[in-house]
Amino acid sequence: RCGHRMAPQYGGGYARYVCARDAVDYGSKLCVTLGARCVDDTVSSLVLRALEPSALDVSLQVAEDIETERRRLDEAWRLRLERAQYDADRAMRQYHVVEPENRLVARTLERQLEQKLNAQRALQEDHRRFEAQQPTTLTVEERESIRALAANIPALWSAASTSTAERQTIVRQLVDKIVP
Repeated sequence: RCGHRMAPQYGGGYARYVCARDAVDYGSKLCVTLGARCVDDTVSSLVLRALEPSALDVSLQVAEDIETERRRLDEAWRLRLERAQYDADRAMRQYHVVEPENRLVARTLERQLEQKLNAQRALQEDHRRFEAQQPTTLTVEERESIRALAANIPALWSAASTSTAERQTIVRQLVDKIVP
C-alpha cells in the first residue's frame, strides 16, 4: 500500500509478510500484514508450472537454439582468426624477402609485421574472452537427466525433507526480477 518492501515475519507457529517500514521509522501502526500461506502456495504453483516437463522442453529447445547460434559465432571467429593468421604470415614473408640494404623498406615492413602480429594477438585474446563468457553446452545425458528430474520436481518440492531455504534457492534461480 505504501510502496515499501514487505518482509517475512515468523512466530507463533505461522509466517506472514509484513510492511513495517512506517512502524520502524515513525512508530506508527503496521501498514499491511498478509498471511504467508496463500502467497507461498501461489508462488509454489507458479514455480511448479514453470518447471513442468513441457516448460522444460521449451527451455531445452532454447538452449539448443543458443548452441546453434554459438556454433555460428564459433565459425565466424574461426574465419577471423584464419584471416589474421594469413595477414601475419604474409607480412612475415614480405619482411623476410626484403634486402637488408633497403633499410627504409625493411623498417616499413617490420612496422607492418608488428602491427599484424599485435592485431593477431589482440584477436586471439578477444576470442579467449568470448569463449570464457559462453555458456557450456548440455550433453544428451544431461538433457535426459534434466527431463527425468522434471518429472520428480513436484514430489521433491512438497517433500518434508525439502527446506524452505532450498525452495527459496529454486525460486531465486527462476525469477529474474519482480516488478509491481
